[in-house]
Amino acid sequence: MEQLRLWAVAERSPAYQFGFACIAIVVSVLLRHYLHPALPTGFPYLTFFPAVILTGYFAGTKAGIAVALMGGLASWYWFLAPENSFAMSPPIFLALAFYLFIVTTELVLIHVMRYALSKLEVEKNRSDTLAHANKTMFHELQHRVSNNLQVVASLLKMQRRNVVDESARAALEAASARLQVVASIQRQLHNPKRQTTDMGHLMRDVLPEVVSSSAMSDRITLDFDVEPVIVSGDQATPLALIIVELVSNAVEHAARETDKTHLLLTMRSRGPEAIVIVQDDGAGLPPDFVPEKSRSLGLRVALQFTEQLEGRLKFENVNGTRVTLTFPLEHPDRR
Repeated sequence: MEQLRLWAVAERSPAYQFGFACIAIVVSVLLRHYLHPALPTGFPYLTFFPAVILTGYFAGTKAGIAVALMGGLASWYWFLAPENSFAMSPPIFLALAFYLFIVTTELVLIHVMRYALSKLEVEKNRSDTLAHANKTMFHELQHRVSNNLQVVASLLKMQRRNVVDESARAALEAASARLQVVASIQRQLHNPKRQTTDMGHLMRDVLPEVVSSSAMSDRITLDFDVEPVIVSGDQATPLALIIVELVSNAVEHAARETDKTHLLLTMRSRGPEAIVIVQDDGAGLPPDFVPEKSRSLGLRVALQFTEQLEGRLKFENVNGTRVTLTFPLEHPDRR
């Protein structure tokens, strides 16, 4: 169907129109002669109507008019009694008038259809151009946002060098690291065509950068046990930030308490839900640990985004610290 539409709106050269019209009239006349013995009286235009339609569609209105005129003359001369003459009588006049009315109607309808298709093609090309421009602007905007976030992160890191207070230095360092992570996620998720994201693949790209940016990166081993977990575009960013905060929290506390820390990220998709586990082999959580009362900014961020995802966070002491995030999957076709 698409090819038929393209044929209808294609610009045809005069040579093409002339050649198509000649072939159409020759074929229609020869075919009518071939069928003449088998046809009953009253079908003089049987092969000429299709010839006019096909020519008008594939070669244009002018070529269709030429075929209509030549077909009318051919049928008048060879197939209207008395045959082999241009005799005129009331029945012949009526037959020719009928033929003229039919082919005129055909050509007008085809011309209107081709005109509408041409206008539609122009609008389609315009829409494609606008869509391409919008896509380019979107990419540029996202690129600038990512770059600006990295610039702010660099400025915070520079400001940290001039701060004496250790708690202030730690806050600036954490803010700088978070901005760098957000910028990295922004670059990964900025594709406007991407409706879903494989979080396992994304985390393999993002988390090594999070660990390597830590001052204790030489003490940490990061492993992955992830299955493809496909989430919607709306879930991708908050989920990524939750995982980054949980890993950053494990890096900050577990690595501080031991010489060597092993971190394991596990991701599973189970029907309508997904499970994310961040496990470290550190000293574990203190006995009085209550996530909602924690003063850690990163943990509060993780809790807020978990609520946004309508998920659940579970903290356990299992061979260290294990944090389990369970949340419902939301695919674009379920919205």
